Formats: sequence, C-alpha cells, structure tokens
Amino acid sequence: MSSELVPEPDAAAVSGSGVSPSIRPVVLVAHGSPDPRSPEAVRAIARTAGAHVGFLEFNEPHPVEVLTGLADSGVTDAVALPLLLTDAYHSRTDLPEVTKRAQEDRPGLSVHVGRPVGDLSLARALVRGLPGDIDGLVVCAAGTRVDEGRAHVAAVAAEAGRLLGVPAGPGFASGPGPTAGATVEALRAGGARRVAAVCYFIAPGLLCDKAIESAREAGAVHVGEPLGTAPELIEIIANRAAAA
Repeated sequence: MSSELVPEPDAAAVSGSGVSPSIRPVVLVAHGSPDPRSPEAVRAIARTAGAHVGFLEFNEPHPVEVLTGLADSGVTDAVALPLLLTDAYHSRTDLPEVTKRAQEDRPGLSVHVGRPVGDLSLARALVRGLPGDIDGLVVCAAGTRVDEGRAHVAAVAAEAGRLLGVPAGPGFASGPGPTAGATVEALRAGGARRVAAVCYFIAPGLLCDKAIESAREAGAVHVGEPLGTAPELIEIIANRAAAA
C-alpha cells in the first residue's frame, strides 16, 4: 500500500492542543460528501487535531487504506475515531467493519475504536458570536432513525438554549423528527420573533444546506456555520482518542 494514501498530520497542530501522534496515530473516520466543501473542512479539522483522516464514501482515501498504510510504516497500535456527532448507523456498523478489515489485512495492527465526537460542550461553539437580540434557537442536524441520536441533538439544543437563555429545539434535514423549518415555526408560534439557526454539523454539505434553507424559509433571521475547527471539537477529538 502506497504511503501517499496516508496524509501527514500538520506539524504546527501536533505541537498545539491537538492529538499527539507520539502516543498512537489517530485516524478520523468521516462520512464523506460529494460536496467539495465538506472534505476540505474535514481535512482542516484533521490538520488542526494532528490526526490522519479517511472517508467512508465519496472521497479518498478510505480509512482502511489509511490504517493499513500506517501499519506498513511500522505502526502497531492506532485509533479509529468516528468524526460523527451521533452514535448511529455509521459508527455502529461501518466503523467496526473498517477496523475488522484493517486488522485482517495487517494482522500485526491493533485498532482501538473511539466514540463519536458529539458532546454537550459543543453547544458553546454553536452559540458563539450569535447576535444579542436572538430570542429563539433551532439547532440544525443531519437526522437519524436511531432514537438515541435524535435525543442527543435535542439535548444539545436544550443546552444551547440554556446558554443563551432562550427557547430552543432541534431541526433535522432528514429522517424522523421536526424539520428546521417546523421548529422555527413552533418557536415563532410561542412568541419568538428573532430565531437563529445554528449548524450541528461537522462540515458544510448538502444536508446542512437543506436544513438552513428550511429554517430561512420559515423565518430564521440568522444562520450559523458548521463546527469546523472549533476549539471545543478539537478538544473532544483529543479526549476521545486518549480514552479509546
């Protein structure tokens, strides 16, 4: 396997608050997207965190290729960390398959699996920089059929609302649960007049755009950006990697 498939962590990031490769190399496992903005943002996160990155679909390299490439360079222990916000299908099904394939292809490699990076502490990143006159908040997310995943997004929305002191709720781009627009309408029906929509997404992409469009059409007056290289996310990556 060519070592070119294994991107080197950013040297400046390694010396900062990101993951230290001197402990165990960390491979962020991202979903991937046909939208070029998404892999670009994910690679920036990996550089900032001092980690490698692989994509399950749409983009390259695949995480199995990254892990086997690390093994070929002499690595015997690595961490596969899902760059996902909810514990749903990709973390429960795709990630175990990735680790199984990598370890079967390289029997001397031990891959430790980390937890998804979703966390209530990310609420602080979501509300940072919002206008002071916001009186309602919808937290936009991709959506999942896993009940625990939707409950997690609702908990993040509640925490974000608590931080701002305003009513808040989740809005999903797909699957069960209210759309972002439906949540904006519910907040406005409850008396809110300046509702903001924030993006509980790792990176920009089609689903994020869909959720934001839904919120805007329903009257949201401000929209935020995906998490990207938010310090809270980089800290969670480091903590999840250390615990794996």
